[in-house]
Amino acid sequence: MRISTSESWSNALNNLTMAQTRQQTANDQVATQKVATDLGGYGRTSEIIASYQSSLSRTNAYLDVTQTVADRLNSQDLAITTTSDAVSSAKDSIMSSLANGTGTTLMLDMQGSFSAALSGLNYRHNGQYLFNGGNDNAAPVSINSMSQLAGVTSSDDVFTNGTVKKSSQIDAGTTIQTGMLASELGSKLMSLYKEVQDYNDDPTTGPFGDQLTDAQKDFLTTKSQEFGKLYDDMLQQGALNGTMQKRVENTQTSLQGQADSLSQLVDKRTSVDMAEAYSNLQQAQVAVQASAQVLANLNSTSLLNLLK
Repeated sequence: MRISTSESWSNALNNLTMAQTRQQTANDQVATQKVATDLGGYGRTSEIIASYQSSLSRTNAYLDVTQTVADRLNSQDLAITTTSDAVSSAKDSIMSSLANGTGTTLMLDMQGSFSAALSGLNYRHNGQYLFNGGNDNAAPVSINSMSQLAGVTSSDDVFTNGTVKKSSQIDAGTTIQTGMLASELGSKLMSLYKEVQDYNDDPTTGPFGDQLTDAQKDFLTTKSQEFGKLYDDMLQQGALNGTMQKRVENTQTSLQGQADSLSQLVDKRTSVDMAEAYSNLQQAQVAVQASAQVLANLNSTSLLNLLK
């Protein structure tokens, strides 16, 4: 009888190694709930999986962009609303003075609405001015009080914003311009405030005192109408911003649907059947134990024992 101890040891070691490899694979599948830990483990389907994952990555990137744009548009809505409310407040102040026939508190009330308008035009989002047109070094409106308008030749001189309007690519085929400029939103507004300030400061027409003159009433009536028209214009800007918000929201919904579908396709290709994985793990553990026992038996068996 011929005994090949080396061959027996080699076969036993190979069996143990393969059993341990199967156990590790089964362990990984149970732990990760995936068929493999890298694309190389998926064989011929790896290219399909890679394609799905690439598309999913791009879709998620667009989702991040749309969320950023949505947040900025929400801030723009607040800023436009703040400015619109300031315009309405200015009109109400003038109408109140006309109704009472006195301008004693008019300029103080106008300064209050002016400060609110500045808050809207100089509104910040994530630390950056919304309507600065790419000029990050200063607020888009450079003054902080209505009286400072008297010192400028034109109301346009108070604007320091640039001319770049923010644009964003929200999906593979759509780029929308969402940015607005303070100079476009507030040019007429600053002009109206300046006209009221100049009229009040001119000794031949002002100041607005306890009793409004007929000329002052006529002037303020005209300004109240112009502030009313400007309020309607600001509402249109708010509506435009709302239209962009809706468009971005619809794009987000579409992208999320795409992302969910792609995630399901990836999961279908990569997720493991957990019942099968647990079964494979148990079988692998039994195989490892059996292979280890064979090695233990070989270790305790020698040629001398066989010859006894």
